[in-house]
Amino acid sequence: MEMYTIIKKGRSIQHCLNIPAEFFDEDLEITIKPIRKQGNLRKRIEHLFQKMPMVNPFQSVSDPVKWQKEQRNEW
Repeated sequence: MEMYTIIKKGRSIQHCLNIPAEFFDEDLEITIKPIRKQGNLRKRIEHLFQKMPMVNPFQSVSDPVKWQKEQRNEW
């Protein structure tokens, strides 16, 4: 992933970013990088299960309803 970092005075970028007045004369470091697309969470989880069929994270859950209630009570 490419990433770019530049140093600019706040005053020079205030027209395109909301820069607080106290930063107008300060050097500001600006980093630009692409955002990774997360994609569909369900598809990502399915892919993981297909990739690692020997892993069963729920094998110790004997009563799914009870387990779900316990998980909710933790919050």
